[in-house]
Amino acid sequence: MSRYAANRIIKDGMAVIELTDAGSDSVAEIVPEVGNNLYRFESGGRQVLVPPASVSSFKDVELADFQYGTPILFPPNRVKDGRMSYKGREYHLPLNEPPHFHLHGEICSKAWEVVETGASEERGAYAISRFRYAAHPAIMAYFPHPLTFTVTVSLREGRLEMNGTIANEGQDEAPLAFGLHPYFAIPFGNGEEIRLQVPATAEWPVTNLALVAGKPEVTAYSRSLSEGVSIADYPQLGCNLLTLAGGDSTCRMEMKDRGYTIAYRFGPEFPYVLLFRPDWSSAYSLEPYTYVTDAFNLPYEHEWTGARGIAAGETFRFSTSMWVE
Repeated sequence: MSRYAANRIIKDGMAVIELTDAGSDSVAEIVPEVGNNLYRFESGGRQVLVPPASVSSFKDVELADFQYGTPILFPPNRVKDGRMSYKGREYHLPLNEPPHFHLHGEICSKAWEVVETGASEERGAYAISRFRYAAHPAIMAYFPHPLTFTVTVSLREGRLEMNGTIANEGQDEAPLAFGLHPYFAIPFGNGEEIRLQVPATAEWPVTNLALVAGKPEVTAYSRSLSEGVSIADYPQLGCNLLTLAGGDSTCRMEMKDRGYTIAYRFGPEFPYVLLFRPDWSSAYSLEPYTYVTDAFNLPYEHEWTGARGIAAGETFRFSTSMWVE
């Protein structure tokens, strides 16, 4: 019997891809028809990601498409008034968080195409999915760039990887604004000691909506995160926006009383991370971003904010992984 398996199953009337690794007692589940959301990961008896109450909640409950699992964001967070400009072109994104904001983009709620699933000793259990802007005229009407997103989720030796590409198949350079929003299962409210470690170098002043309110600075908080800080009392709906040290970044959330740690690694293509604690579940988010919130509208150097483009014919690559220690 093989250690790994990738199965297409039905849960709550929705198609789900289930990846299993019997050797590490790990399971992951993806729902392609709602943003290709990697909504469940458990390893060694530990819950890593917070799923909704049922898979059908992604369709039936308002906002559930970006409140559980791992929403894929383009652009991440908010764009004020839904307006931004790049290379002389004006963009008017739909105000999906009325009255003033475009929030998290649309690929976290649209159906993705499953390209391939499989399992082997070399690759583990895996699923490859794709989303093409060109297949969505409503998106192309306000963002006229035929980008193709391809994401591979693989489970091997207890590690869950999400790797992918964004290919610009058009004739014009497109603004690049990409991020992920994993909701990690953290036991808040039980008086337990929980420590967070992030390789941060600076902190951006932000509002309670994660909108940038000034230039980044080295703060006591950004310095202490490298060694680890307690987040047991981190406020609900609180957030911090950080610049990272560069290179591969590995963050850790240690449940000291329970004797295990959730680790999350992402590549240098994500120079920023947003910390966020929701008020609708016992979760904590470490959101890797390619840019700071609403970067194309900020009056700062692009080298600071991450505002950049993806050229015609260019392919942007990203990688992340999570595991239990």
